[in-house]
Amino acid sequence: MKHLGRKFYHLFGGLGLLSMYFLVGRERVFIIYAVLVAMILAIDISRLKILAFNRFFYRHFESFIRKSEEHKLTGTAPYVLGVALSLLFYRTDIAAAAVCFLAFGDVTATTVGERYGKTKISGEKTLEGTLAFVAAAVLGGFSLSFVGISLMHGLILAGALTAAAVELVPLPVNDNAVIPLVSGGVMELISRLTECV
Repeated sequence: MKHLGRKFYHLFGGLGLLSMYFLVGRERVFIIYAVLVAMILAIDISRLKILAFNRFFYRHFESFIRKSEEHKLTGTAPYVLGVALSLLFYRTDIAAAAVCFLAFGDVTATTVGERYGKTKISGEKTLEGTLAFVAAAVLGGFSLSFVGISLMHGLILAGALTAAAVELVPLPVNDNAVIPLVSGGVMELISRLTECV
């Protein structure tokens, strides 16, 4: 399995950032998120400006960095930013589901797509990977009920489908930030509209 370290990092990073929100509390957690983003960007920018540091970094963290990221910013800062902004803008239960879509869905899509993907539907993205994304995202959303966060099944499904659709689109910005923001926004909108009916 390619980039195994990156996949675990992606999965547990999202769950860790989400757990931090509940453990530290809303008042302080956004300061921590901001510091994390600043530190990650500082490392990334230093890495890109100092070639020796970049070579050292890539050599020792190769399993966490895609080859395409060797000479550009990694997806880590957008990941933290996507989680933080989702929790800032949306209801906590909806934001938590959106973060789970990113953490579970993206990793599963990549893993299944690499091993079993045959039907290309968008660039290198495959139908098999996208279906795996939806399934994993839905299960991730449902799993929140084990920690006392419950959303309507239809709302989770709509968010998971949205997240998978966003992952397919070739965006000019990193999808780590966009997936939770767009899927969370769709769920928030549906929730508000159904409350008005």
